[in-house]
Amino acid sequence: MFSQHYCSGMVAALTNESATSKSVYFAHCTSEMIFITHLLAEEPEKLAGPLLADTYVTLLKGRNAWYGQMIAKGELSLDMGDSISGKGTIQGVSAVGAFYELLSQSSLNVLHPEANKPVAPVELCPILRTLYKILITREQGTRGILQALQDENLNDPRDRIEIAQSHVFYRPSLLGGSLD
Repeated sequence: MFSQHYCSGMVAALTNESATSKSVYFAHCTSEMIFITHLLAEEPEKLAGPLLADTYVTLLKGRNAWYGQMIAKGELSLDMGDSISGKGTIQGVSAVGAFYELLSQSSLNVLHPEANKPVAPVELCPILRTLYKILITREQGTRGILQALQDENLNDPRDRIEIAQSHVFYRPSLLGGSLD
C-alpha cells in the first residue's frame, strides 16, 4: 500500500513538519490501508506491532514520502516521471492509479456508512482519491491533500476501520481468484 506514502511527504513539506498534521494524515492513511486490505485479503494481517512500526517509518521517511515532499516543495515536477536518479523508480505513482481504478469498479460496491447506499470502495478512500487527482489526473495541486484532511465531511478514521472489520469485504475476484 505504498501508494499512500506520498502524502506524508507532501503533508510534511506543506505544514513545515507539523507533528499534528502528520499524525492526522497517518490516522486517515492507515484506516484506508486497513479498509483496502480487508477487500484484498481473506485473512488480513493486523496493522500492529512491527508491521505498524514499519508502516509508520516508511510513511515518514520512505522513498515515496521523499518524492511527495520534493513535489510539494517544487524541487521535483510530476513531469519528470517516476524514475529518479539516485532513488530509482518511485513505484507509488503507478500504484495510486492501479488502486484507484480497481476500487472504482461498481461491481465491488459497498454500503456507505452515512448515505446508506452502495458506492464504489474508492468513495470511502478520500486520501487515495485526492492522490489520484494530484498525481494522475493533475486536477489538484499538492495543497489538495491538506484540503482533503480538513474536509468536514471526512469520515472519522475509526469509522472506516470499524466498517472494514465488521463486514465481510474480502473479494477474491480482485486478485484473480474466483467468487464462490
